[in-house]
Amino acid sequence: MDLYNSWLILLLLAEAGFCSADQLVMPAMVSGVKGKNVNFTATVPPSIEVETVTWSFIPKSGVNVPIYVAMLLKEKVSDAYVGRVTYYRTVSTLQLNALTPADGGSYTLTIVDANLNQLVGQTELVVLEPVADVKITSNLLEAVEFNSTVILTCVAKGSSLKYSWQNNSIPVVVDGTHMVQNGSQLIINGVFRADLIGPISCTAKSPLESSTSDTFNLTVNYGPELVTKTQVPAAAVLKKGSNLTLSCSAKSSPAAEFVWLFNGGELPQKTATVVLSNLGEEQSGNYSCMAYNSKTMRYISSEVTQLSVLEAISGINISVSTSTFIAGNSTVNLTCTSSAGKADSVHWHKDGKPLDTNRVIFSTDKRTLSIPIVQKEDAGEYKCELKNKISNGDNKYNMLINYGPENVAIKGDKYAMEGQTMSINCTFASVPYPKFQWKFNGTVIPGETTACLIISGFQSENSGIYTCEASNLVTGLKNIATHNLMVKDSAVQESQGLSKEEEYGYCITILKKRKPQKEHLDLLEQFFGHFVFFFTHKMIPPGSWKNCLHKWKTPLGLALPLPHTVFRPQSLEIGFLSRNSYLPSTCPVNFSLVAQENPTLKFALLLGIF
Repeated sequence: MDLYNSWLILLLLAEAGFCSADQLVMPAMVSGVKGKNVNFTATVPPSIEVETVTWSFIPKSGVNVPIYVAMLLKEKVSDAYVGRVTYYRTVSTLQLNALTPADGGSYTLTIVDANLNQLVGQTELVVLEPVADVKITSNLLEAVEFNSTVILTCVAKGSSLKYSWQNNSIPVVVDGTHMVQNGSQLIINGVFRADLIGPISCTAKSPLESSTSDTFNLTVNYGPELVTKTQVPAAAVLKKGSNLTLSCSAKSSPAAEFVWLFNGGELPQKTATVVLSNLGEEQSGNYSCMAYNSKTMRYISSEVTQLSVLEAISGINISVSTSTFIAGNSTVNLTCTSSAGKADSVHWHKDGKPLDTNRVIFSTDKRTLSIPIVQKEDAGEYKCELKNKISNGDNKYNMLINYGPENVAIKGDKYAMEGQTMSINCTFASVPYPKFQWKFNGTVIPGETTACLIISGFQSENSGIYTCEASNLVTGLKNIATHNLMVKDSAVQESQGLSKEEEYGYCITILKKRKPQKEHLDLLEQFFGHFVFFFTHKMIPPGSWKNCLHKWKTPLGLALPLPHTVFRPQSLEIGFLSRNSYLPSTCPVNFSLVAQENPTLKFALLLGIF
């Protein structure tokens, strides 16, 4: 009997119902992919001694089609399945290759053992289309953040497909509100830029295989936001003629367009960076930028920067209301101006110190300083300082206050010996230096127009009242002082002796451009620098030296010990002889004399200049 006929017998036996109590275990359904292989595997009880194995196919039409039969060491494959099936006896598995949709249906395995007992198993084959051509489509070409609802659809070929989504390979988590998945669609309501920053991909999966789409990117337009404006230099106050660079940036997709505003009006520049060269004061004001996105139709403005352009202060001048000021009679107006630049503040100083405001009046802008009635104490150096935020400068004015003469007095001895040369001085306080006139007993002394009056060879007829009249040609004021000078008898002087340690003073007169006679020179010549000091001596009455002593000054602190022997107080005359000429003077130089022993004295000579 051939194998085919045996196959028919086995089929008839199966229909006759000879069955074993043992069962075959097979899956209820098996899936396979079109064009690929599928395995039908059965679990055979180990107690069964298999004699024949038969596989058959019952298509949807219901006709049983034999596939494979094996008996002992022989096997037979139906002609329709030659090259498509392989049976693995050891694992009871039938492999069907090159699946087609027509292969879908019921597959039956029949096993007959040595006792002609029959075991039957059945499984259902589902032939699936392969997963292919997976891609993403969108309802929009580009979206606007917060405004757009994006619907992405995963399109694929295949059977029994399920879909999943990934953002940059990370599974997308839907929340049911903002992001919803509906089958093959991913719906994003009010899309955020991060939702699709991507790359986005979708995966289509069947029970047996899956496939992932190419990455997908969708532009989400957003912004502008986070607008920032910078300027170089960053100072809020710039010097006239400076250059200014303004830059504006904003976070935006696509890149923002920019508009620059100056005091609310648009500037012609439409770029992110604007350079303003050679700034003028008219360019002071408020600057800001506005970023605009033509896709989102949104705009945002930067903060406003207030810029001041100032000219540096220069050409400071102090003008005066008049050139001559008289104490107690004049009003002073000092006005401080500049040829360039505007000052934010004005400061006045006098003699390096802040100005005392008790006696001065300032204008509202403090540029004009007024002293209603000027006094001599107002004389001095006035400084006006102008400042602004980029510069400062100052100028000075030396104010001269004319006053006097006042405090006019005559200093000198009240007594003189006959033949003695006397000098009296007129002291005063006056600006400018006054003009002098001397009178004796009310009569003008011709030619005496200085503050020092010298009377040579004093005689009794020279006793009387001497008047000094000081006149100020600017103030128009004059003042006088009187001095009573009397002759003193020499006999009284002779009776006066020198006591030990008694101090005596000498009025010493500098010679006037006349060379002293040799017979008048004392034995002492004292050399100092370029000068030679010549001394002569005359008798003076006691007490007369005291009027000279109070004038003593010692700026140089020069002490010269001069050994000299005298028997009574004397008046010395000193001449200053330079290498070329004598130095003229009309005022006395004072010296002091200390009596150490009688009749020998030692001089302490102190040089005083006034």
